[in-house]
Amino acid sequence: MLRCELKDVYGQKVVMPRILSLQVDVDEGVPADALYALFPYTPTAELCEITMYDGDAPIFIGVIDEEEHICERNGTYLKVSARSLAAHLLDNEAMPCEYDHPSLSLMVERYAKPFGVTLGSESDEVFFGEQSVTKGTSCWKALKTFCIACYLTPPRVSSTGVLYPKGLEHSRVTVFGEDGVRYTRLREVKKRCEEISAVHVKATNGGAYSFPIHNTSAKERGVRRERYLNAVLTESPMKCADAMIKNSDSRSYAVYLRCEGCLLGAEGNRAVIDDPVLGDSDELYISAVHYRMKGDGAYSNITLKRRSF
Repeated sequence: MLRCELKDVYGQKVVMPRILSLQVDVDEGVPADALYALFPYTPTAELCEITMYDGDAPIFIGVIDEEEHICERNGTYLKVSARSLAAHLLDNEAMPCEYDHPSLSLMVERYAKPFGVTLGSESDEVFFGEQSVTKGTSCWKALKTFCIACYLTPPRVSSTGVLYPKGLEHSRVTVFGEDGVRYTRLREVKKRCEEISAVHVKATNGGAYSFPIHNTSAKERGVRRERYLNAVLTESPMKCADAMIKNSDSRSYAVYLRCEGCLLGAEGNRAVIDDPVLGDSDELYISAVHYRMKGDGAYSNITLKRRSF
């Protein structure tokens, strides 16, 4: 059972007795998750925070961007628009600084922890190089730049404010089909135009693009899209090229499902599909959850993408 608890600018909690409509959008490609909710009107002071619970477990913690009081013939309503705690990282400018061999713990301490975002990893990677945080750089961009340099992937902040420096985790499993979460619609999309067949790497100053990294699977299927990577200033040129290919593979394939009920909190889970037409697939993960609830109806639109191994 979903319920919402609001907080006003004086720190007072307001428990909303009923949710009239709800929209929550969680997507790994968007740093901050979004929530839009409509409640019966309740007199309150100015609102600033919202926490949504599934039972006793918080599944969304965020800041209220807008509130509206709506008066109509059939009732009076309170409407709020909110974003998860990653909104603070997007909205705040990072202090300009030059870093020499910065560590993950240092970057989190400066750019995430002050806004209530905690670290969901025991890793404390050090980037053996320089990172420049220039005037106008957001806290999110400073963290993203560091994580891409260290892990070759952008970070992810969960709906409850936990930072995963290597992106979404794939430890839990959600099964879709007769023996798991049932869906009313499935759409499979293949985009050959997104796949990269080879990356040619330049690893040294004055050198040529003489180190090709091939995507064997794409080539065997007739894909011809090549890229050139100048990785002279990169510590791991071949890993960067490999990451480019893996990212292109991820973008080239998706499965879209519509499921009844709420699947918020499942983002990042490994996904297994048991479909009588498409067959079985277990090399996927949940990259996005779009939840909609109005009246007595509720459903989740799910996006599945290929996992990188």
